[in-house]
Amino acid sequence: MCHAKPWMKLIDERILEHLRENGDVFPMEISVDLSMNASTSRVRERCWVLANADFLEPYEKQVAHDRYATKFALSDRGRSYLDDGVNAELIRPLPSPRPPHATRPSVWAGF
Repeated sequence: MCHAKPWMKLIDERILEHLRENGDVFPMEISVDLSMNASTSRVRERCWVLANADFLEPYEKQVAHDRYATKFALSDRGRSYLDDGVNAELIRPLPSPRPPHATRPSVWAGF
């Protein structure tokens, strides 16, 4: 079952299916469970793309005394997509902000 659309990758489909089968998880858990060679950072990146398209719902979960991490849940739109009720070609994820390592410090920009 590969619905992959231009902005979607095969890994996105696998992430959605994993969430449907296992419930809410951290990206690290998905990368360990998927049999494709996907790093945790790659899975986290794709989870945010899916969240920007409203296929996933991110939320903060306390993992230690004062530490939190983002967990992802399958949204209604994500479930509908897996059941062939949503056409991903008609959905465009919002552009994500530049990562900190790719942003010039304000000193360079003249601010």
